[in-house]
Amino acid sequence: MRTLAHLFVLLALACAAPASTVLPTPATDPADAIEPAIALATFDTVEAMVARSWVDTAFTNRRWKAIADSLRPIAARAMTRGELHRVLRSMLARIGESHFYLIPASVATELAASRPAGGNGSTGVSVRVAEGRLVVWTVEEGSAGAALGVRPGEIVDSVDGRAAAAALTQIRALAGTAGRRATTELLYGLNGLLAPGVGDSVRLVTTTREGQPAARTLVAKGAKGTITQFGNLPPLAARVEARRLRPQGGSGCVGIVALNIWLPAVAPEIDRALGTIRDCRGVVLDLRGNPGGVAGMVMGTGGHFLDSTISLGTMRSRQGELRFVVNPRRVDAAGRIVTPFAGPLAVLVDPMTASTSELFAAGLQRIGRARVFGEQSAGQALPAMMERLPSGDVFVHAIADLAGPDGGRIEGDGVVPDEIVPLTVDALARGSDAALEAALAWIGSAAPAR
Repeated sequence: MRTLAHLFVLLALACAAPASTVLPTPATDPADAIEPAIALATFDTVEAMVARSWVDTAFTNRRWKAIADSLRPIAARAMTRGELHRVLRSMLARIGESHFYLIPASVATELAASRPAGGNGSTGVSVRVAEGRLVVWTVEEGSAGAALGVRPGEIVDSVDGRAAAAALTQIRALAGTAGRRATTELLYGLNGLLAPGVGDSVRLVTTTREGQPAARTLVAKGAKGTITQFGNLPPLAARVEARRLRPQGGSGCVGIVALNIWLPAVAPEIDRALGTIRDCRGVVLDLRGNPGGVAGMVMGTGGHFLDSTISLGTMRSRQGELRFVVNPRRVDAAGRIVTPFAGPLAVLVDPMTASTSELFAAGLQRIGRARVFGEQSAGQALPAMMERLPSGDVFVHAIADLAGPDGGRIEGDGVVPDEIVPLTVDALARGSDAALEAALAWIGSAAPAR
C-alpha cells in the first residue's frame, strides 16, 4: 500500500522537478505502452490547461507555446507512458514554479481505492537534513520507531532502499531556489515512506550516535489525529497539539500549539487549543512539517492574534484577487467574550513548511505581529487544481499566485526566519529543540503585553 503522506505530497506539494529529480516518486513502468494518439492528446491538454489558467499571462503569451511546440514532436513519438511523462516533466520544469506536476494514472487509481479506509499509518520517525546529512529528527513516544530504539540524531543511510547520501550529493550541486526545492522534495518523499499504511513496513538503515550501523524494519501503527477527507485528497490524519512550558529567564507560561495540516475538520480543535493557552505570556505556533491545506483558514486562526481586520496576504488569479483578511476573535470556543491574544507570538518553520503555512507565517511576520524561528521554508506557495488527462494521469497545475501583505511574493524564497536556527546533529542527539528554545528565550525576554 502506498503511503498516504507520500500521496498527499504528490497531490499538494511536489514541485516541477529538475531533470534529475531526487524525489523518490512512484515510478512509471517504462514498458507501459500508450497509444500515440492518446499521448499527443495528453500533451496538448496539458499545454491548453496551462495556457488558459496560469496567472502569469506574460509567460503564457510569449514563451509557453514556443516551449510546447519544441517538445510536441517528441510527445507525438511517445510509445510508452515513461516516454510521455519524461517529455511532460521537461516541459513543466521550464515554467520554473512549484505546483506543476503529474500524478501517474496508477497512483491516481490507488488514491481512489484507498479512500474508504486508507492507511493513515505512522512509524513515528521523522527525518530532516542537518549539517549536510540526513538525520533522525523526532521519534514519537510509543511508536514503532521508539520501540526499536531509534533516537534523534542518528545518521540516516537509507529509507526503504533509497540512499540518502546520493540524493544529498545531487542537492549540493544545486543552488538557491532549486536546492531548497530539491531538499523539500527529498524530505517529503522520505518522510512519506516512513508513514506507510497500517501494518505495512519500511526498512530504516542508520548509523547510531555511537557510530554503529543499525538496520530496523518498522511496522506502521495507526497515525494519531483526526481522520478527515477534503476534496480529492485521501483520508488524512490531522493533528493539533497544545502544551504549556515555562519561558527561559521569565515568569508565567508559554503556550505551544503544533499543527500538521490546515483542514477545516480541525478548525474547532485549533480554536480550543489556543483557548487553553490564552492566559500564557507568549505563544509559539509550530508549523514545521506542515505542508499547507485550505488557505482560507488563516483568516480565522489569524483572528486569535490580531485585533483589526488586516490582510495576511492576497491570492491573485486571472479572475481577480482574494484578500485573506483576518476575523478578530471576540468569543472563545465556549462562547465567552475575549479579546485577541496580544502577547509575544513566535512561529516555527522549516524546509517542510509550505503553501498555506507559508502564507500564514509570512503574513504575520511581514505585518510585525510574529517573530519567526527555524530554517527557511519551502517557498512553494501556489494555489493549484487537479484535472484528469486523456492518459488517465492527473495534472496538478497552479492557477494563482500568493503575495504577502507587503505585496511581495511568497513563492520561491518562502519565509526567511528572523532568527535562523539550523539543525545540528549534536543538538538533536542531546534532545535539544534549538528553534523552540530560541523562541522561548525571546518570549522570556519580551515585555509582557499590556
